[in-house]
Amino acid sequence: MSTLPTDVQQRYDDVRHDVQQRYDDVRDDVATRYEEVRESLQARHDRIVEEFNLRYDAFRSDLKARHEDFKSDAAEPYGLNFWLTRLAADEVEPRELLHILAAFKEYERYLEQLDSNETIEDIHLRLFARSIDPEDREYWAGRLEGGESTFRIIQGMLNAADERDTEAHLALREIATFYYEQVGLKNYDPEQLLFQQGLRSNDELYVELARLDEAYDTLDLAQAGESLDGNPIYRAVVGNGPQTLMIVTQQHGDEPTATEAALYLLELISADTPMAQALRDEVTLVVMPRVNPDGVDRWEALIAVEADPDDTVIPRRNSADIDLNRAYDPDAPLDPELVPEFLAVQQVLNTFRPDLFLDYHNQNNYLNAEGELETISIMWPTHPDVDPAVTAVAQQAALAVAAATDKFAYSNLSLYPGGETPAIARNGLALQDTPILLVEQRGLEEMQLAAFEGLDYDYSAVSSALILESVISMLGVITAMADGSLAAYDPEDAWLIAERGQRIAYEEIYAQVEFDLNEAEEMGLFTDTAELAFSDAAVAMEPPLTGEAELVGLDTVTTTWDVAA
Repeated sequence: MSTLPTDVQQRYDDVRHDVQQRYDDVRDDVATRYEEVRESLQARHDRIVEEFNLRYDAFRSDLKARHEDFKSDAAEPYGLNFWLTRLAADEVEPRELLHILAAFKEYERYLEQLDSNETIEDIHLRLFARSIDPEDREYWAGRLEGGESTFRIIQGMLNAADERDTEAHLALREIATFYYEQVGLKNYDPEQLLFQQGLRSNDELYVELARLDEAYDTLDLAQAGESLDGNPIYRAVVGNGPQTLMIVTQQHGDEPTATEAALYLLELISADTPMAQALRDEVTLVVMPRVNPDGVDRWEALIAVEADPDDTVIPRRNSADIDLNRAYDPDAPLDPELVPEFLAVQQVLNTFRPDLFLDYHNQNNYLNAEGELETISIMWPTHPDVDPAVTAVAQQAALAVAAATDKFAYSNLSLYPGGETPAIARNGLALQDTPILLVEQRGLEEMQLAAFEGLDYDYSAVSSALILESVISMLGVITAMADGSLAAYDPEDAWLIAERGQRIAYEEIYAQVEFDLNEAEEMGLFTDTAELAFSDAAVAMEPPLTGEAELVGLDTVTTTWDVAA
């Protein structure tokens, strides 16, 4: 083996030593820098954690202070842990929580102006949308005068609520939640009421239509006909779009909720807002609110015990005792002198030739597979001779309704069991090539009980939720027509909607155990379920009831509502 010359070997050794030294220096430098960076990052992490803990503790302390201030009873911890748990789970934003507490504090300031009886009445009305019974008012007023806090009163009322009041409260809560989700904290209007008390008579309907006609240049109101008893039947037109949607309500006099919704819808679409203008540019809306006004008169007379049920034509029918929704068979026309209400609908339809027709009704109560009350059922034409293209458009409308109402937690949608009779509007109009969707909401049994047996139940909260559901469904269809999404639905997907469930009678829905409030403590009326009650009590966090009742601030939602996505 040959060896390197001495000078070359020396140079090689020097270079290798130099490289090793540089490597060691770089390694030491990297290690030093890594340690510095690690220590710096650790220090930053520690500072962030410390700052977070300080801020969280500060917020928690602030929350506790606000909570104690809100309750005016620092020794009463109910509710605080509930909100802290929700906060820690990111289920509520800090500013939203503070807004809730601030709103409640504002409400308590308002209550300070009232005496104990007025306070109890106001709280109960906001929780359940009905006046409190006199004996219950006396009980709760006594608790209040005895030093019970407002919070504990609310807790007790919620825990003592029977099935009807519980449903009313849940309806109000879902209305409030939907409204808040649509407008957000920034646009939330605490002066908006959550329910509409009562339903409009014929005279009140005509006054409201006249008001809308006077208020909006975008709305055209005209009398379309006259009932057998001489009541006017109106049609209102808004928009000048290339597509036309026609909506008819209350062919049956005791099916009123969609008529109320139609009035809110007309105001929404007539308003001077970007959303309304965009819809008017794409869709011409034709609405006939209440085509059986004579049935409404008879329904109200029966409720007021001013008519004898044995001598009164049922409100469902017109004054010739004819079901107007059995007059649409094109091959078996009825005597026109007996059904002027139907003729008014037919004439408006012939004038505007709508691309889609929505026919709103009320039905009895049904339970879905989960045991929940179904609130709305829909169905397209099912007569075998209807053009499949006509049926397809109606099925697309059904999917638009499904998408819209899915955003309202109160709503439970199902398919109405369709028959083939050509006499009903759903099939008769479709046989004349008009796509039509039937919409049936719950509440019919309650309306009939009110007329024939009396209804010991204020239905305002539930009917308000149904009215809002109607508006949502109507607006969902209009929006889908306007933005083109209606045509994008696959009609076959409509069959994926669950079929309507089993019928449940009114008395079964509201089966309840009666008890005396004076024995409430023995039944755990003031137990620690208050934490849940506290969350529900948000419904009561509204300011004074003033002016005429309006439903959920629909006028303030117009620029942000997106119910058809």
